Amino acid sequence: MAGDSKRTQTELEQGLKAQLKLLADYCNQYDAGNWEYVYPMSTALRVLLKDTKNCHSLLGQLGWKDKMQFIDSAHHCKGGICCWEINGLQNATLIDGAVYAGLVSKKLGQTGHIIMVGLQPLCKFGHYKQQLKSFDDWYNDEVLDDTKQKMTRKNVIENIAEKEGGCHYDTNSTPEQQTFQKPESLRVNLNGTLIEFKPAPVYTSLRQIAWEVMESLKDLKEVK
Repeated sequence: MAGDSKRTQTELEQGLKAQLKLLADYCNQYDAGNWEYVYPMSTALRVLLKDTKNCHSLLGQLGWKDKMQFIDSAHHCKGGICCWEINGLQNATLIDGAVYAGLVSKKLGQTGHIIMVGLQPLCKFGHYKQQLKSFDDWYNDEVLDDTKQKMTRKNVIENIAEKEGGCHYDTNSTPEQQTFQKPESLRVNLNGTLIEFKPAPVYTSLRQIAWEVMESLKDLKEVK
C-alpha cells in the first residue's frame, strides 16, 4: 500500500518476542484448565508460521523459518500402545483403539470406585524423544491418524485458527476436525465403554505444537 514502510529487523524481532509471550500466556491458561485458550493459541501459531500469496509469516519475514530446525517430539508409534500414565487401576479391562495421537499422552487413574481420565501434551508427560526437522517436514508431519482421517501440524493449527474461531469462524468444519474434536475419537475401551478424553485430541495436540515452537526458538540468539 502506498505510504507503507517495510518493518525493520528490530521491529520484527520485537513483534516475535510479543507473540511468544502471548503464546506462553495462552499455554499457561490452557494448562490451568481454560481450554478455550486454544483459539488465541492457534492464532499466534498462525501468525508465526503461515505463508500464503497474501499472508507472510513472522518467522518468514525474519528470514528464519526455512533456516532453523524445529523440534519434533511426536512418538511416531503408530499401531502401538504408547504414552500411557495409569495409576491405581484395578479389575479393569482396557483396550487401546490404536488411533495414532503422536503429541499426547493418555492418563487413567482410579481412586476407590471413581475412574479419572484425561489427555495431556507430551511436554507434561516427561517421557518423549526429540528430533530436529526442517519446517516443511515438521509442519506436514501427521500427528493424528485413525486410518480414515489424518491431521498434520498444519491441519491442526489452521483448522482451529481459520474454521473454529481463532481468527475466523467458518460455516463448515472438515471431516478430520469433526473426528478429532470428539472426546471418544481415540477409541479406547474400558470395561466395554468408550472413554471420553477431555480436552479433545486435536486441542491437546495444538498445546504440544505450541511447546515445540517455543522450544525450537528458545536458543536462537536472535530472539534474546
